[in-house]
Amino acid sequence: MLEEKSEFNPDNTGILLISHGSRLPIASETITRLAEMYEQETDLKVGVAYMEIHEPNIPDALDILVKDTNIDTVIAVPVFLSHGMHTTRDIPKILRLKDEDSDEVSHHHSHEDHNEGSHHHHSHEGHNEGSHHHHSHDLEKINFDGKIIYTEPLGADPLVLEIIKKRVENALNQ
Repeated sequence: MLEEKSEFNPDNTGILLISHGSRLPIASETITRLAEMYEQETDLKVGVAYMEIHEPNIPDALDILVKDTNIDTVIAVPVFLSHGMHTTRDIPKILRLKDEDSDEVSHHHSHEDHNEGSHHHHSHEGHNEGSHHHHSHDLEKINFDGKIIYTEPLGADPLVLEIIKKRVENALNQ
């Protein structure tokens, strides 16, 4: 939910839904449908990005979202059930919300004070040998100088619980 105290301008705000990506077409169809539904309900411009397998990746999706618009604020929503390596490390680094040497994620960030000369360093810490895979955007920089607001994943939200209850009820009624 957007805070009323912020200077929200729908013409200058875009939404970026970030999904994991999958080899199954239904996965991209689902997130695309959610984006379309949100866009229709809110009249905000909504983009979709994937961590891996599908395109567009996060930098490309951000470029597509803001191209030929007045968007200066992007709300990035990780459409993941809970936190994991992608939501706490990978996505914040791609969005330049997290320094390489820090574990802290800034949920509000403006890119106006970023140093364009900074280089991406990739660490393999925390990965088992042989299990690490590179994402297509590991070395890509985002080309957006506006404000990025990064939300929490879906989490243990009462609305998610309602979906679970609905699924159980449907299963019992079959």
